This record gives sequence, structure tokens and C-alpha cells, in this order.
Amino acid sequence: MFLLKIDIDMIDTKNKMPLLGGILIFLLLSCRSSNQETIRVENIICQPIICEDNYIIGGPREMALSDSILTVMDAKSDSMLLFFNVKSGKYLGKAGIRGQGPSEFTVLSSLESHGGGSFSFYDINKKTFYYTNSVMGDGVQFIPAFRVDSGLPLEVHPMANGKFIAPGIYEEYRYCVLDSSGQVHNTFGEWPYRDEDEKKVSGIVRSQAYMFGIAPSPSKTKFIASLLSADILSFYQLENDSVHLQKETILTYPDYEYRNSPTVYSGASKDSPINYLCATCSENYVYVLYSGKNFRQDALASFSGNVIYVYTWNGNKIAMLKSDKMLGKICLAEDGKTMYAIAYDLDPVLVQFPLPQWE
Repeated sequence: MFLLKIDIDMIDTKNKMPLLGGILIFLLLSCRSSNQETIRVENIICQPIICEDNYIIGGPREMALSDSILTVMDAKSDSMLLFFNVKSGKYLGKAGIRGQGPSEFTVLSSLESHGGGSFSFYDINKKTFYYTNSVMGDGVQFIPAFRVDSGLPLEVHPMANGKFIAPGIYEEYRYCVLDSSGQVHNTFGEWPYRDEDEKKVSGIVRSQAYMFGIAPSPSKTKFIASLLSADILSFYQLENDSVHLQKETILTYPDYEYRNSPTVYSGASKDSPINYLCATCSENYVYVLYSGKNFRQDALASFSGNVIYVYTWNGNKIAMLKSDKMLGKICLAEDGKTMYAIAYDLDPVLVQFPLPQWE
């Protein structure tokens, strides 16, 4: 802090205005720089974790780690789940055949770990939620837990109270809460809007423009919602049977045609940047992979990024990680000390890097 004292009466009249203008600009810039966000910045170097080259990741959609088993959900593979042992550095195989048959799968989401090398996921088209057995044993089994009969959930995530959070395409609300049989327990949340014109738009249209993906904490008592099409992050806390929005930051809105109350979603503008690609969480911190690249300029590259923002669960940004490789997906080790990721080095490869400690 400093004091600037100038005797205006000692200055020529013709020189007063330029000087006053200069002082004003100086003071404005000083205020702006003092209010800028300062966060810790760390550079990270990725190291490959699979020594073998007998696997191909075609279109990684999600990834999750349970004990030493890393599972990658592959949208382009004939079998949609790939399994790796990160301790031994070996590819274990694949499962989950793509198809329309009773034991086959269509479009998967919501991959999560459940300890002991087991996982869960949701089939969007079949509207069915599944658990797996322990992948550490012989063979992979898929156990259907329930089918969702109402609404159009795009994700289904188990929470600590035995309920399931299901973001999706809904008219009147932002989230659906399901019970253990897949029935609607309650609903909550409102879709964001930038003005009264957008507020009048059908919820079906707005839900597609604001298609949030969510990532829970390991205890399943908290989750973050992040958005691909705009710079919006929402932090939630589960308390007994209620979900509370702790903080929501809205820096930009999706660039889509919303005036004149459209009844059909026309898609986001290709000139707007891709924002948050995915998130992964510990009990204390949230890690969000950011792109910031323009879809029209480079469609493929826009779905990768080398910047990971670190937040507390209060929604405060505390750090930025800068990777030496472009990343598509990330997930945390259970101890919160190592990050696993899919890096793009010509073809997608699995990598890891140690995380700084934030305390």
C-alpha cells in the first residue's frame, strides 16, 4: 500500500487533464492487479505405467481405480471395459461386449470404484445400473442392480445414504434422486439461466445445454458438477437425506440459440471453448481437467487439456497443475498422492504422476 499525493494547483491548466487521466488509469490498473487471483502453480511430468503394448484404447470415456485395478471405459472398443493392474504394470483384459443382447451393453457412463477391485456403472440406453464382482478374481461378472423406469438419467452415482444421484434430461429439475430399486425418491435443483429469455426456455432444451457431469468424493458424501460447454462448477454436500449446494461459480454460459423459446436444442456453438473435461476427488480436494480450446479450430485436440485446477470442497481454487502431456481423463489413487491419467502421445496411453501435498 502507498499514498499518492499531488498538489493539482501547482500544475498548468492545459496539463491537468492528461495528468488526471493518467492517474486514474494507474489507480484502476493497481486495483485490478491487486484483486487478481493468485494460486499455486506446479509442473507435472507424466510417466507410463503399463510396460506392455498389447492393448489399444480407442475412445476413452471414463476411468476409475479400485485398489490396484484401473478400469477404462472405452466408447470405441468392441468390449467396453478395459482392465489394468497399476502395481504390476500389466494389461489384464477386457469385458462388457457391445451390443443389444441381454448380456451386452450399449452406451455406458458413471464408472465408479467400490473397493476390492469392484466397480459400478450405468447403461444409458438400457437404463440399468450395474455392479461388477472383484476383477482381481477369475472373470468379470456384471450384476444388474435396478432399472430406471422414469425420466432420462444420463448418469447414476451411488451416495453414502443408500440413494443415487442421477443428472439427466429433465423438464422441471436438475437432479433426480433414486432409491435402491431405481424409483424416484425426490428431485432438486434448477437449471442455470443468464437472463429472463433463457429462463423461459423449456427445461428439456436447457438440460441439454447445461449437461453437467458429476464426480463424488470417496465417502460419497460430496460431489462436484462440472460442465463441458461453459465455465461452471457446482459443489454439493450430502446431509442426511438432503443435498445442499455449497457453492456455484458461473464465469461463462453455454453459447447456444435460446431466444424465441426453442423447443429443440440446436447444440453449442463450435466457436466456443471446451471447458471441463472431467473431475476426480479426494475427501479434501477436487481436481478438474480443463481444455479451453476451440472446437472449430481443432475438434480432436479440444477434448484434451494439460491444465488441472485444484479446489477445496468449499469451492476455493488453490492450485493449478500443468502437465507435460495432453490429457483426456484423470483419476486419483485412494491415498490421494498419485494421479492416473490417459495421455495423448499419438495414441492414448496410461500415465501416472505424483501429486503435491496442499496442506
